[in-house]
Amino acid sequence: MWSLFTKRAPAVALTAPPRNAPDYLPLPDDGRFPVAGESHYQPALFAAARGQVAGQEFDEHLPVTAALTPEPENEWDHHAVRVDVLIDGKPFRVGYLPRELAAEYQPSLLALGERGFVGTCAARITGGGERFYGIYLHLSRPRDLQVALGLAEPFVARRVEGAVLLRNDWSCRVTQEHAHQDVLARYAPAPGGEPRAVIASLSFCRIGSGKYRGQEAIEVRLDGARVGELTHAMSQRYGDRVRALTGQGLSVTCAAFTIRTAKGVEVELRMPPGR
Repeated sequence: MWSLFTKRAPAVALTAPPRNAPDYLPLPDDGRFPVAGESHYQPALFAAARGQVAGQEFDEHLPVTAALTPEPENEWDHHAVRVDVLIDGKPFRVGYLPRELAAEYQPSLLALGERGFVGTCAARITGGGERFYGIYLHLSRPRDLQVALGLAEPFVARRVEGAVLLRNDWSCRVTQEHAHQDVLARYAPAPGGEPRAVIASLSFCRIGSGKYRGQEAIEVRLDGARVGELTHAMSQRYGDRVRALTGQGLSVTCAAFTIRTAKGVEVELRMPPGR
């Protein structure tokens, strides 16, 4: 049995990657992602775990702090992001972000490095004893990390001259489409086909009937033609954001889909997170 699977210190000496003392910056940690290649760095994980064996449950996994260092010079993957664990304040390599994740995270981490910081996040070690050690990270999604670091706008996915496209995190239904079936017929999916992708523009109108009659709502248009509006609740949720953007002279757009239903053609918007 390898010595690194016992409670004795591992036989392989650990060497911290050479670097000047960095300034570490904790990153948002509301996600969970794996680390790749950790089987090649068992001595470092043994040392970080202090030789302990992690239990099977989440609360029994061993908490540590990980540091994320982009490696654009990496000959195997120019998008690589190295994962170190901090042992007594010093970084020791324990693996890399999986290739598909590294490509999304590296730009933010490079921008952070230009400010003189190395990002850190909470992590947990699994395994030990008769099993290999493993490790996973608590880290926000790439887009949320960009927003937290001030590298992206919270609700805008893309800006072009005179217009913005909102983020498309979740679905938001449109109401009053029944009054605009003549317009929606031009955007209907093929019979029996998949929903049709379109781009909707958002402006403001007044609610014409019901409990909230006369109050402001967000109007939905396709190629300038009205096809409905958001409910009062959704208009309240997004009104300030849309108003702030239109107040800058910008056209506000979002991804949308048209759907055939028994009631006719309906519209589903893709919108940013709620408040």
